[in-house]
Amino acid sequence: MERDEVVPEKVQQVAEVVDQPIEIREYRRGFYKCPSCGWSDYSPVPLGVKEGFSYGARLSSIVGWLGYGGNLTWRKQEHFIEYVFGIPISQGSLAKMHKWFQESLEPLTQQWLKYIQQPGIRCVDETSYCIDGIKYWVWVATSNEVCVLMLAPTRSSAEVEKLLGADFKGILTSDCYSAYFRQSAMDKQKCLAHLERELESLKTSRFQANREFAADVQQVLATARIHYRHYHARNLTLEDLGSKRTEVENSLQKIFKATPKKGWPYDAQRLINRLKRHWEEWFTFLTYPEVKPDNNDAERALRPIVIHRKVSGGARSDWGAELVTQMFSFLETMRLQGQNAIVQLCELFSLAGRSPPGLEM
Repeated sequence: MERDEVVPEKVQQVAEVVDQPIEIREYRRGFYKCPSCGWSDYSPVPLGVKEGFSYGARLSSIVGWLGYGGNLTWRKQEHFIEYVFGIPISQGSLAKMHKWFQESLEPLTQQWLKYIQQPGIRCVDETSYCIDGIKYWVWVATSNEVCVLMLAPTRSSAEVEKLLGADFKGILTSDCYSAYFRQSAMDKQKCLAHLERELESLKTSRFQANREFAADVQQVLATARIHYRHYHARNLTLEDLGSKRTEVENSLQKIFKATPKKGWPYDAQRLINRLKRHWEEWFTFLTYPEVKPDNNDAERALRPIVIHRKVSGGARSDWGAELVTQMFSFLETMRLQGQNAIVQLCELFSLAGRSPPGLEM
């Protein structure tokens, strides 16, 4: 058989896992003494190596992502490391690895918590989470660059204050849950998406007044969103946007006053009472266009932890639950910042718990 040199060769590149993707390294470290200050110790381990631990930062960061970004249980993490990477690992070593995660993430999450409490736009929400079968709550606050999740035993306003601080001077976006009522803020924005979902459900009501009310209010909210988009498309000035808020609020007032002869049905009246109770908080985004009209950022940040809760059933210990909030705070913050979570996690592990600086050699 002869090769036809006229016909160009066919080239195909294939990505494949090699038989042994893990490299085992051995570090031999000498013992040093300082004659001046009396300090003595072994030379420090390289970055990415933890004293007395057999697994490096790169491998650990992959396991960390698999456990929280990929929602693998500890048993599945153990199987993955053994069958894909070809190295054995015990549940005890996995526990040490997760302790390393917490040790590394704790200072960073405290730093982010202080940032969240500074003036700015914050979306907040909460969801339940179990620790050894006991119900707790995970609270979340997000900004454009940072997300913080906090574990708390209650769903009260005191927890909101712990999250945002006693004297928060930013703009708070939330749903209408009562715990957010007492929280101080420069201004507040109630989530339109929650309201729109309830209005949509009213459109199937057997009462015509409910259906008409829902359609009319939906039209007003849609108009407000159109003005918001026009501003960001640079078709409206900030002053124009402010005047549009007045128009939208007047339209809503007209709907309230158009009471049917028999009065509003219960469902419509309930929503009217809510709209009036938070009257100043529905269209803040038309005064401050950097504010979003819904609370989707906080809900999006909670979605991974909800999935993790369903997969794992919750945490078995307090430190494990704290690690869950820290890790998901980290993963969401990396997403907001456009960073590679595994790479940044590896760097974080490499810099955590360092030994005293070694002597210049």
